[in-house]
This record gives sequence, C-alpha cells and structure tokens, in this order.
Amino acid sequence: MTTDQNAPKEENQNLPLIVALGLNYQTAPVELREIFACNPSEEGFLKELPYLANIEGVREVVILSTCNRVEIYAVVDSEETIKKLLKEFVYLKTGKEPTEDIFKHFFIKTGKEAIEHILSIPAGIKSMVVGENQIVSQFKEAFEIAKKHKTVGKILNKLYEEALKTSKKVRNQTNIGKTPVSVSYVAVILAKKIFGDLENVKVLLLGAGEMARLTALYLKREKAKIWVSNRTFEKALALAKDLGASVIKWEEFKEFLKEVDMVIVSTGAKDYIIKAAELEKILRKKSSPTVFIDISVPRNVEPSVGELPNVFLFNIDDLKEIADKNLLERKKEAEKAQIIVAQQTEKFLRWLENLYINDLLREINILLDLLKVKSLQGSPERDIDTFLKRLKYPLFKVLKRDKENARLFLEALREVLNNLSKERNKERKTEES
Repeated sequence: MTTDQNAPKEENQNLPLIVALGLNYQTAPVELREIFACNPSEEGFLKELPYLANIEGVREVVILSTCNRVEIYAVVDSEETIKKLLKEFVYLKTGKEPTEDIFKHFFIKTGKEAIEHILSIPAGIKSMVVGENQIVSQFKEAFEIAKKHKTVGKILNKLYEEALKTSKKVRNQTNIGKTPVSVSYVAVILAKKIFGDLENVKVLLLGAGEMARLTALYLKREKAKIWVSNRTFEKALALAKDLGASVIKWEEFKEFLKEVDMVIVSTGAKDYIIKAAELEKILRKKSSPTVFIDISVPRNVEPSVGELPNVFLFNIDDLKEIADKNLLERKKEAEKAQIIVAQQTEKFLRWLENLYINDLLREINILLDLLKVKSLQGSPERDIDTFLKRLKYPLFKVLKRDKENARLFLEALREVLNNLSKERNKERKTEES
C-alpha cells in the first residue's frame, strides 16, 4: 500500500477528509486489476457503491473503474474510516481477508494530495496514454452512476465540476491532447508495426462500446476493412452504420475468425470469450497470421491463445511499452498541465475552507440564538448582562489561544462600533432637521 509520507499536512485539520484510493496500471498488473474491476449493470447501477456508502463514517463515495484503474473517491470522517473502506472493498471483491500482498498494490492519498489526484484524472495527466480523451467520458459516467445511487453530496459534486473545468483548461492551454493518441490508437500503431499498411487488412471488432468505437474510427482512417460483432445486434448495426462497416452476428463470430487478419476485443464480458482449444480448431487451415488485441478488463481472450502457431496476442498491459515510446512529448506537456492542476487545487481548497467556515458560522448562529433565549429570564438590562457574560466566556477562551485572531476580532469589533456610531449620528441629524 503506497502513501506519500512526506506530503504536507493540511493547515486546517478540521476540513472534511477527502480520500482517493485504489490501484492502477502503475501499481498493479492487469491480472489483479481485473479482480477489482467494477462493471455497471445494463440499467447503469453499480452493486459495489451502496455497499461502500453504507460503511460507517463514509459520507460520499464514487468508484471509477476503467481498463487501467480502479479508484475510489470518498469523503470520510476519519483515517480509521479509510482503513475500513479499503478493507471492506478488498473483502467485497475477493471474499477474503486482505493481506499485505494485496495491500501493497493499493495507493492512498488524502487531503490536498487526493484533490490534486482527482483533478488530474479527466485531464489525462495520469493516464497510461498521457492526454487521452476517453477518460473524460469514463470520469463523467462514474459520477453519473454515483448520482443515480445518491452516494455523492455537496463536496464530491463540486470536486467533479472543478475536475471537468480543470480538464478543459489543460486541453485548451497545453498540447497534451492535440495528437490522437489513446489506448485504442496505440492498438492501431501496434497493428501497423505487424502488417505495415492497414489498407484492406480485414479487422473484426468484438464489442460496440466506447473503446471499440474509438479503435474502429482510427482503423477507418487507415482504410482497413471492418466487421463489427456485439451481443446486442442493434448496437453492432448502429456502429457499423457510422463506420460504413459490415455486421457479423454474435453467434457466428467464432467461425468468422478464420477470415480476418486482426481481432480487436473490447467487451464487458467477465469471462474468456475466445479460448485456445476452440481457436486452434478454427484456425487450423489458415496459413496467414492472426493478431488479437485484447483491450478488455477483465481479459476476454485466454492467455494461452498467444502460444498458438501464427497467432499473436497482446493485452492492455502490452500496449504500455508502445505508449511510453510515443508519448514523450505529451509528458512534457503534462508538466505544464500540472501547474494548472496545482492552481485549481488551491482554488478548491479555498472553497472547502469557506464551506467549513460557513457551516461553523451557521452552527454558532443557532447556538447564539439558543443562548439568547435561555438568558431572557429577568429585566432587559440583566438579560443583556447575562447574555454577554455567557458569550464572552467561550469567545475569550478561544481568542487567548490565538493572538492574531484576537487582533482581527478586535478590529472587526471596532468597525462594528464605528459603524454604529455613524448610524446614530445620522439618526440624530435626521431628527434635528
């Protein structure tokens, strides 16, 4: 479990505690990420969210689950709640008590560090393919699902809005997203390295989600011949219409594998949909190579498929090496983007501080009204004396501990008295005239 031990402490320890925790492509391999992947139902609900939201001390919670990361953003009551949140999430996904072997792959960020992390996500700064655009829609979807479950409140809603504003600023003011590079595009780059020119290369696209759509758009630019297959035939038809592609029925795609050069797999299936034993029989008479690029999490192609003759298999982690080589310029732009994120982080912290102060003042106002009511027991003069004595005790107790705030309070009090004198003088002049 990775944390930043040297991160600066928040000046105001009483602010609501914001936490970002989880695992990503930098901390955990795909085999572990797929265990913790959280996929919504067809109705757009996420079973893990209500479970985590019901943990004592968790005020607000969102889960962002993509190919490269499974992260929880939450507002909690204490550090102890963070430990409980992580422990319960691990138990929920594995059915076992968490061990150090699991914990070491998780990161935990709190306070300012957590805010900075969350603001960086939709900007693409922390993506495997730096600056990729797909994370924006994934980030939005995560919060929309949380809103549907009513697990977000004032703080995470505000953080969500600021994160999208930050993303827009970063993309407008830097070149981080100017070139069309994403996990989908890296898959196309990999295909070009194998086949060279992709014109007339036959490609079967399994899945009609956002990742599959982006991949298909890039392939279309390269003039590849595309076939689309999806469990939901209507979705396959819609995507094929947009791309000028053909459609293969889901129940027929396996036999069609021997006709294509390349297969892009990007579905939400929880198990392998292409298995080695079955594929070996299908491709037995095929002499030309077949490339499988499995960008699904959990993986949809059995790993042993890559051991078959004339078959090349790449998964989401295999794309990282290519991404690293092609994104050096974007990483330079990411340094500029970090400055924007830092500015937006300070802005959000000021909002959070004001929220905290306003909540305090609201409660103080209520208590003062209650104190006033309890003091009204005798003559008006005596009531005022009683009220002031009761008010001065906690006020002076606090101000004695902080000379600067005592000085500021004195200045504010003088200003009130000065304004009161001006008002009375104005009233006298009005009466005399």
